[in-house]
Amino acid sequence: MIIRRYIGSQVLFTTLAVAGLLTVILMSGRLIQFFDNAASGKIAVNLVTVVLWYRLPGFLELILPLGLFMGLLLVLGRLYLDNEMAVLSAAGIGPGQHIRWLTPTVALITVMTAGLAVWWTPYGYAEADRISAEQKERSAFDLIQPGRFQRVGDRMLYADLSDDRTLLRDVLILESAKDKDGRGERQIILQADEGLRVTDPRLGGAAIELRNGERWEVRPGEADFQRVRFDSYRMRMPQADAGEREVSTIKAVPTPELRARAAGEPKAAAEWGWRWSVICLVPVVSLLALPLSRVNPRQGRYLKLLPAIVLYISYVVLLVAVKNGVEKSELSDYAFWGVHLIYLSLGLFLLYGRPFRRARA
Repeated sequence: MIIRRYIGSQVLFTTLAVAGLLTVILMSGRLIQFFDNAASGKIAVNLVTVVLWYRLPGFLELILPLGLFMGLLLVLGRLYLDNEMAVLSAAGIGPGQHIRWLTPTVALITVMTAGLAVWWTPYGYAEADRISAEQKERSAFDLIQPGRFQRVGDRMLYADLSDDRTLLRDVLILESAKDKDGRGERQIILQADEGLRVTDPRLGGAAIELRNGERWEVRPGEADFQRVRFDSYRMRMPQADAGEREVSTIKAVPTPELRARAAGEPKAAAEWGWRWSVICLVPVVSLLALPLSRVNPRQGRYLKLLPAIVLYISYVVLLVAVKNGVEKSELSDYAFWGVHLIYLSLGLFLLYGRPFRRARA
């Protein structure tokens, strides 16, 4: 039927458009954070795009259901506004027929969300964890950005870097240190012609050896200072901060292994419940969108948009709260079912609990 293909295609295209827009908005903020980490030397510049790509599935698994929800509200709301739904209702086409028409589109988004939640998101977290571990193992020497000040541990460092990244030139290091009694503070300035990466067991492994330089020690507000010239000066280099490392290990566990561990581990049970809940979220919010999209032509298509979005957010927030409760062993994993049943019942009530009113011209 032409009308079925028309509504299905409109909902699908609107869903993808909304999801794409939301992805760009959300990932832009995360991209700025990644670039900030790269600029400060917390992560290698060439890994920014890779890490961002691995983070993408974790965003899409919630963006796609929201995109479908918004797509249904916008498309069906426009049909009500143009009185097309009134014509369909007069022809004897009710909500049951609408559900059948929209089933292919909803099923497609459900399958896509399931692929993200079950496979792509855990895989992305696993790869991001691997990159994070590799970055953690690198010394701060590997992440130095030449020709700019940057923080390395508790110090500020400025240096030029040779092409093979093995030699520092024109090194300047600034550091603050407290007195032994903890009352005063000293400013330590190190200047050297060059620096080399060395391994010194006495300093705990990775270290930097400064050559042909001076060490200045001053106190704010005092004229006294100490100046020491040196031919060689070694100092410990802290391990680089891997930057974006908020990933929980349990999120990187493959779904079959996670399901096996869910019976005995609260965190595994919470993560397992979250993954299948994201999948169930799609058909439930689709059902909610049908009655929430009904608008009077005099009211405009956006009247119910804000309350509908608030309802969607409350759904997701409640799922997150249940997940946290399951992780702390305060709730059973059956609480996920309770949340879905509440919103499913609400959708059925709004759709069938009162007469299906025709949109009035």
